[in-house]
Amino acid sequence: MKQVSEKFNMSLQEAQEHYQLSSDNYDFDSGESHLAYYRDKHPANYQVLLDSV
Repeated sequence: MKQVSEKFNMSLQEAQEHYQLSSDNYDFDSGESHLAYYRDKHPANYQVLLDSV
């Protein structure tokens, strides 16, 4: 499994802002949802969002 260098002490607000900004890199033509894309590309940040639900 590849190493992912992410900021693990990210606040919920930072994770939400990062999620919104990541939509710039998301290809809407793919069959994948933005949330699935984000989960795969930024797992640590996704976990912060998931833990807040």
